[in-house]
Amino acid sequence: MFKAIAFSKVGRLLGDMTVDIRKAVEDGSIATMAGIGKTSRTIIEDYVRTGASADIEELKSTIPAGLIPMMQIPSLGPKTIALFWKERGITSTEELKKAIDEGKLAGLKGVGAKKIQSIKDGIALLAAAGGRKGLVEVIPVAHDLLTQVRAIPGVLRAEVAGSLRRWKETIGDVDILASLKNSEPASAGGKVSEAFAHFPEVIKILGQGETKASVLTASGLQVDLRIVPDEHFGAALQYFTGSKEHNVKLRGLAQDKGLTLNEWGLYKLEDYDKAKKETGKPPASPAVASKTETDIYRALGMEYIEPELREDRGEVELAQKHELPDLIQVEQIKADLHTHTRASDGQNTIEEMIEAALALGYTTLAITDHSKSQVIANGLSAERLLKHVAQIRKVAEQYEGIRVLAGCEVDILVDGSLDYEDAILAELDFIVASPHVSLKQDSAKATDRLLRAIEHRYVNIIGHPTGRLINARAGLPVEFEKLFALAAGIGVAMEINAGWPRLDLNDVNARGALQAGVKLSINTDAHSTPEFAQMSLGVSVARRAGARSQDVINTLAARDLAEFIARKR
Repeated sequence: MFKAIAFSKVGRLLGDMTVDIRKAVEDGSIATMAGIGKTSRTIIEDYVRTGASADIEELKSTIPAGLIPMMQIPSLGPKTIALFWKERGITSTEELKKAIDEGKLAGLKGVGAKKIQSIKDGIALLAAAGGRKGLVEVIPVAHDLLTQVRAIPGVLRAEVAGSLRRWKETIGDVDILASLKNSEPASAGGKVSEAFAHFPEVIKILGQGETKASVLTASGLQVDLRIVPDEHFGAALQYFTGSKEHNVKLRGLAQDKGLTLNEWGLYKLEDYDKAKKETGKPPASPAVASKTETDIYRALGMEYIEPELREDRGEVELAQKHELPDLIQVEQIKADLHTHTRASDGQNTIEEMIEAALALGYTTLAITDHSKSQVIANGLSAERLLKHVAQIRKVAEQYEGIRVLAGCEVDILVDGSLDYEDAILAELDFIVASPHVSLKQDSAKATDRLLRAIEHRYVNIIGHPTGRLINARAGLPVEFEKLFALAAGIGVAMEINAGWPRLDLNDVNARGALQAGVKLSINTDAHSTPEFAQMSLGVSVARRAGARSQDVINTLAARDLAEFIARKR
């Protein structure tokens, strides 16, 4: 048990690191890193250098292989998995599902009907995800592989494509596109493919050739490398980035113009049909456009479409009219309005959170520790809250260039009331009201619950409105049209919670909020200073929703943001 806790702490430490752990192993600086002991360091060094660990393999050999994937089932922890294995001989998700269906879990200590139903729901949710991995799991793997691809001799350019480039919240596999000089012989592609297939992270080669290689990494992620002449890089990047629906729309437009569009470029249909074609090679016909994505879109009579929008949700029609939104960028964010300190369940002090916000160039920071109902998160009693507010204001006086709001993330209770009396709420500068419990209410009750919170005079933002967790919990089934109509009318912002695995609102609901005239607020819900970096995840959701900087209150100057808050009150 203690070893598991120690490894868990090291895992969190590695996840929060801003340094390159591979470089730290190479230069020996890992030995001086606080929190990483000799045993953990040996495991890390083995894994970085060889892609495997003898300790991990030895540990795996002591338990059935099917138990590890069961850890991905929401609401199922290691103790319960061990119980099922030892008491019922269950060694895989399929065996667990069968045992539930046949009633074989009955009688197990601590496993009642509600627990069994929760596990059954978790299996269904995992199946619905289709084995797709969360965005934050994929980004570091893809970034590391991309860096290595760019370093392969002969590679001119390399970029990530596919759903990862569109910043979808879950990823099935990763597409990397690399280009070579047009004059390079075909064998050059084979050398790049060979180098890629033998990267340290690769545990299995699924396919390898002159123009493509597919591998499976140690993290269980399939990664496909496609290799093209540089002359066709833009066309390939466009082709392998857009969703199926987006690309079908473009191909239809091309046909209407007497053209054909594929991964090699945009061609006159008549010339393309006559041209000689060989598998894995561009057609022997001059392309109308192929070098850049911008060239492709321009030749089709439209402006360039940002990757996040390429889902066939009206972006093509807007691009034809040159009316695409100027999407928000991370650099435009001036505030984080949902953060936590040690006063509740955060890891840093008020001072440390303020200094981290200043380092990012923010002009406003809201400290919003948990309210009293969140006992598990060390929620603040009314007395503790008022003392904390006084401390925030006292500390804030020491800093210039940033406005620090003494706020709170107040629980929206089951009936829609808030966690403190109005007399207490009136003492706060800012309130994020969020649902945390009873997240399986029916739609009518869930909607009424949030409507009541929106109506409350002191509420500025509805935080993570559904309470969902990606690949783990569906969240409240609310009627967003009603919420958005009310929020737009009285000036309450809806949050895109950038903290993983929330991203709540999701991109579809955030788009609905914008269409209803609701202002968005993108916040990290940071519980430590490294988590401020997750702002980019929230911005990616906003961009997929088509949000501009003026749609997001976090882009406002401190004075303008203060006016927005004051108008509601």
